[in-house]
Parts: sequence; structure tokens; C-alpha cells
Amino acid sequence: MHKTRLFSTAIFLCLLMSAARPHLTRAAVLGNGWLYRYPLKVQVLHCGAPGVNIAWARFYTNSTRLPDGNDLRVTTAGRLILPMRIMRISRNDDRVQLAFETPSSGTYYVWWGNPHPGPAVPILKIDRGVWLRLFHFRAGGSRSWQVLADRIGQAQAYASYFVPRIFIGFNPAGQNGRAMSLCESWLKIPKAGSYNFAFDANGVGYFNLDGHNILLKSWRSGMYGRVRFHRRVKLKVGWHRVVIGAINYWGQIGMALDWMPPGTRAYSPVPNNLYAPIARASVGRLQKIGQTYAADFAIHPEAQVFVPPAYYFQRFAFQALVPASFSPHVKWRFSDGQIATGLRVEHEFLTPGIYTIQMAVQQGAREFTATRRIRIRSVLYQMYPFPPADPLVIVARILKSYNLTGLDARQLARGVRFYRRYNTFPGLTRWGRAWVANRRPETDKSALRIAGILVKAALAKKKYSWAAQVDLLASQKPLTQEAKARLLANYVITTCNYTTRASRAYAAARNFLAQNVNLSAVVRHVVLTAMAYAAVANGNGALAVRLAKQAGPGVDKPYRQQEIQEGVLARNIESYILSGHFDTARQLIDQWELDYPRAIIKGYTRLLRMKLLVAEGRPLIAAKIGVQYVNALPASFYSAELLYRAALALKLGGKTDAADSIMIRLKHDYPESPYGLKLAKQLGQ
Repeated sequence: MHKTRLFSTAIFLCLLMSAARPHLTRAAVLGNGWLYRYPLKVQVLHCGAPGVNIAWARFYTNSTRLPDGNDLRVTTAGRLILPMRIMRISRNDDRVQLAFETPSSGTYYVWWGNPHPGPAVPILKIDRGVWLRLFHFRAGGSRSWQVLADRIGQAQAYASYFVPRIFIGFNPAGQNGRAMSLCESWLKIPKAGSYNFAFDANGVGYFNLDGHNILLKSWRSGMYGRVRFHRRVKLKVGWHRVVIGAINYWGQIGMALDWMPPGTRAYSPVPNNLYAPIARASVGRLQKIGQTYAADFAIHPEAQVFVPPAYYFQRFAFQALVPASFSPHVKWRFSDGQIATGLRVEHEFLTPGIYTIQMAVQQGAREFTATRRIRIRSVLYQMYPFPPADPLVIVARILKSYNLTGLDARQLARGVRFYRRYNTFPGLTRWGRAWVANRRPETDKSALRIAGILVKAALAKKKYSWAAQVDLLASQKPLTQEAKARLLANYVITTCNYTTRASRAYAAARNFLAQNVNLSAVVRHVVLTAMAYAAVANGNGALAVRLAKQAGPGVDKPYRQQEIQEGVLARNIESYILSGHFDTARQLIDQWELDYPRAIIKGYTRLLRMKLLVAEGRPLIAAKIGVQYVNALPASFYSAELLYRAALALKLGGKTDAADSIMIRLKHDYPESPYGLKLAKQLGQ
């Protein structure tokens, strides 16, 4: 009788344990056919919250993984399959993030590489950490928290993460714009009493506690950094379920949960240590079943650097994982055309995209290779909540060794922008030459801006021939005809102003018209205007007048409005020259002459160019373009003044004899002008 009672008790206890942990008694054992695995070392964080202990891990698989991750399995050391949940996976790259159950501390394994994995894995119920899920936007109402919850519940999730606390101001998936998010956790209340909670979200959202709605934001607005929605709640000691849903309509996602515990008088974020803790698994070295060594490398996001106007370069480090007994030669290849050698290398990713990294480990006569695909987004949020800023000198050191022939036009353009910010002319020139030689597609807007950056830098260094060549070479890129014409016009102006190759500039513009028969009226206008400018520089005023007339005005306005606009331009340009905004003044002069080619003939814009060049410290160039104009159009109203200013510029540039010659010419050709006498006084004669 006693034995029977003991046996019944044992059966009852077994059934009780089985009911409490059914997955352990029914856990399947991983069979054969899995090619690769990572060891996952876990230190369980016990907390007493409802549910089971779990851990999460981030790692990179290889090409043997099924695209949808159906062959991923997490097991104990004894190969018992555990419940898990894939938090992030993509068909386009190899990064995986998942959570799995951890009955105890120790080493677990994640497996993949079986083309026939069999039944699906039990889905893990997440009751640890602050779990953030992201959903594709779904339209709908916001009049109640239940309506908002239904909208989120019916949407499709595309990623999930564990975050330190409910105080988020960015999308860790790196996406902006419309998005929906759901944040869940268990919150430990250490002391019974009345708690004031404050909640806000970017857009609309709600805050539920233990299944009851506490706060609701039902109209769209941003987060303003102050307590806007708050409520007092009486709570008992213990664990309480927190759920926050938010729907944003613009920019980054955002949500915040603050509180004012009993005995305090100010709101503050709910402390991290009161949320149910989550363990992060330490990922070991890749193992290939049946082999003693499998090539593997670690991927470490390091930092990012801001490149105006709105770009980031991201620096990653790649570390070969080899046994201590190895003394290998390690070579790296990146899909943007870069190569490197060494156990540890650093790489700058210049643009978002999917990149392939290949590592080859040469150990004696044997070679082992590993390939990973990594996705780079516009910012480093996918790896860091607050990405560290990269020192410019580190970025410049890495970029100095880059093979620029493998980069596309967008990457080269961003390199140009970086060196412009870093203010290093040799680096800017190197990347600029690669950019102008690149024939891969890019936008007109980008090409015009990058060419402008390079020309400005070259002019600042008095590299006048290179400044002109930038626009000429850029005009040969695969752009629209209008963009090509604008770049060609810029080349003509720069060449005529700063070099002695005005005839070559005129020939380039004329050939463009000859080789492109079916041009739009806009393109013809731009090229004819450039030819008129070159004709003035070549001393052919009659040709310049004819070409300017053929070009006609580039704006469709009544003549009176054109005159008003020209008057506004004149005042603005004078103001920008006086205030030192030389680039803006130059751009306005170029635009004036392009819109109204007759201004090239009249001569006032030439006068403004001379003033600008003298203010910039280029008096000899100012004198040259003034004399060019007078040679071509001696009967212009401004010719005498242009000669006067040219002589003063020559004197300022130390060319006294040339200034005297200009004075003699001014008195001879324009005896009625007061500028001759005025110039003689200023030259002391």
C-alpha cells in the first residue's frame, strides 16, 4: 500500500512538471543534415517575472541558410530543440537576430544549412526585456486605444528588437516615415502606492497597464520634450504588464514613458533595471560539422561620420577568427572594389546598400574562405542606439588607400563632399579626378553640385586649368542634354575668365551644337549664350552680338519685368560682394547672363565680375576680363569704366607698366570720358 502511494505521488509530480514545462518533455531532438552552427554562451538573468527566461543573439550566417530562415534551430548541448523567435532576417543579407528559451545558464547552439529542415520550431513567447516590434503602416482611425491596437494588430511586422527602456526616438531598422510600433514588457513595482505615469508618442499612441488603458493620444502631433499626457495609478508590489502602441506619420518613430514614484516630485524615465531583464548570448566561432576549422570572421560596427548635407559614412571592423596555432595570410575583398590584408581590417561604407565581404585565409598550402552579405542603411541605428561620431582623421586614413576605380558615381561624390568638409585639397583632387572620369549614371542635380564643389576648391587654390577641366569632363557624363549644356557653359566661363584658352572653349561649345542636332530650345539657349561669352573673350564683338540675339532671353517675362529682375540682381550681387559672399555673387552673375544673354553684350555684368575678382584677391584676372570685353565691344557704355578698373587692378597686382599703358589707351580712345583724368590722378601722373 505504501509503495503504491509513493508510485502515485511520483506519477503526479511528473505530470505536474510536464504541465508546467510541456516543451521540455515534448522537445524534439535535432537530427542530421545541419551543416553549420554557432555556440551561444548564456548567463541566465533570473528575475521572477511571469514567463520563462530567454536570451537573444545577433550573428551572420552564410549562403547555406534558407532565405526565410526556416532551417534555423536553437538547441541545448544535448541537441534538444528549443522554442525560438526570429526577430530580424532578410533575403538580401546574412544578419540574423533571434531570441530563444534558456532553461539554465550554459552553452546552446544555433544551427542552419539543412535544405530539408522538417517541422517548424515552437514559437517563443517573449516575456523578457523591452520588446519593440515594428510594423508596416496601415491606414485607419485613432479615436480610441482599441482602434489603434486593432490597426497595429492587423499590420505586418517587419522587424523586432530589444531596447534598454521605453524611451525611443529613432527607428532601429533605419527607416523613416510612416511606421507602427508596439513595445511590451513586464515592469516591477518595488513599493505599493500611487504612481504618476506620463506618456507621449510621435503621432498617435496609447499606454496600457495590466490590460487597462491608462493614457491615450488620439491626435497627430510630435513629441515636444515635456509631460503632456499623465495619470495617477495605484499599484501593488510585483510585476505589471506594460504595452505601448504608437503610429507615426512622419520622420522617426518616437515613444516615451516617464513616471513619478511615491515620494518624488519630478517625472523621470522609468529605470532600466525595473523591466524584466533579457540575457544576450555570446556568439562563439563558426563550426562546420565534420571539419576541424571553418573560416569565419567577426563584424564590428565602429562609428559613423556626418558628411553634409545629410549623409553618413559608416566604419566597420572585420576580424578574422582563426585558431591560435595559425599564422595565416588573410585577404579581404569588398564588393565596392576595395581589398585589404591582415587579421583585422577597417572599412568605410560610403553609401547605403547590400555589400559582400569575402575573406580568404591562407594557411600553408590550404585556403579557407568565408563570405558574408551585410546591409548598410543610411545611419548606424541598426547596430547602435546612439552611434558614436567618427574622428575625421580616422576616416581620411582609411579613404586614403581606397581604389577609386571600383566605386560608383554616388560613392565618389560623397567622398568629394567628405574631403570638402575635411578641407584637404590633395584628397579632394584625387577623388574629384576619379569622379569626373566615372561614367556610371548619376542625377543631374548631383553632378552639377559636385562639379561646383570641385571648381570652387580649384579656384581657391588657383588651379585654373583644373577648374575648367572639371566642368568639361563632367559634361561628358551620362546626363541629360540640359545638364551637359549647363556644365559646358560653366566650362566656357571658367576657361575664358581664368585661362588663355578662350578659342578652345568656343570650339567646344560649337562642336556640341554640331554633334547634337535635335536639341531642345532650352539647351540651344544655354550653348548659344556660352558661345556669346566665348566670342567676347576672343575679341569678336560682332559674333557675340549675333549669338546673344540668337540665344534670346532664357525667361518668359515681359520686358518691363525683365528689367526689374535685372535691377534686383544688380543690387543683390553688389551686396554679396561687399559682405564677402563671393560664391553666391558669382552664381547670381552666371544666372543673370544665362537668363539674359544681352547682359553679356551690355557690359554691366562684366563690371560686376571685375569687382568680384578684385574682392577675391585676383586683380590680374579682373584686369584681363575687362580688357577682353573692351577689345570685343569698344563702343559699349561701360568700356571706359572697364579700362579704368582694369588699370587699377593691374596696379594692385604690381603691374604698373601695364596700368600706364591702359591709361594711355583710355585717354586716346575715350577722350571725352572723365575716367582718363581720374585714372591719371590715381596713378600719380
